Amino acid sequence: MYWELDGCRVESSAQALPVEGRFVLQRHWDAEGEHLDLRLEEGDCLMGWRVAGNSLAGKPWAREKGPHAKSWLEETGEVQCVDGGGYAWEERGERGGVLQLMGKKDRWRLRVRQVENLPGQVLQGLRGVMDRSGISSDGLPALLEDGITARQRAIARFCGLGRELDGATFDEAVWRKTLAPLSLSEIHRHLEGLEVRFDRKYPPQPVSQPEALDEAEAGVGQDRAMSIVRDRF
Repeated sequence: MYWELDGCRVESSAQALPVEGRFVLQRHWDAEGEHLDLRLEEGDCLMGWRVAGNSLAGKPWAREKGPHAKSWLEETGEVQCVDGGGYAWEERGERGGVLQLMGKKDRWRLRVRQVENLPGQVLQGLRGVMDRSGISSDGLPALLEDGITARQRAIARFCGLGRELDGATFDEAVWRKTLAPLSLSEIHRHLEGLEVRFDRKYPPQPVSQPEALDEAEAGVGQDRAMSIVRDRF
């Protein structure tokens, strides 16, 4: 289960909540790289998250961890203790809440939000895209961002051409709603129709146009051309 964390440091002078249990924040390295382990004392075990990166700030991605023994509150060895102390829930619901960490070094106000898991059908579709495109899972976010940007630009161009061609009769809100569920290729097919109309109304100009020469320049050019012909023949 995945979570999004959004943390900020709190001034030490701020009023603290009654402590509900102990916590420990540890830095650890594994096959996936450096990360933080945030563990909260709940009953007879520790619960918490594996936090991507090296800080609780900046909305890091987190993965829920299974129960750990309380000995991890004092665990040393491969893990590095970043901070520890008491914690309390300021708000708490089924899908997250606001957590206060009252550490010996820092105090944090941490908003945690459970992220909805992707359905199996979506994951299967993403796997198909990866296989067809030959990209790794690390490349999926950038590919998705590029696709969203391309759709936005295509729709914006469609609306711009529509306003230019049809004026006040072009209903942009209706067209945006119509184009929103379409694939990028379908949007481009609609766009091509407007581009054909636009080119008919405003025919493209040649890349280069001949310029008229005055009589003196024309005479020099003719003499030069005739000299080239005489030299060759």
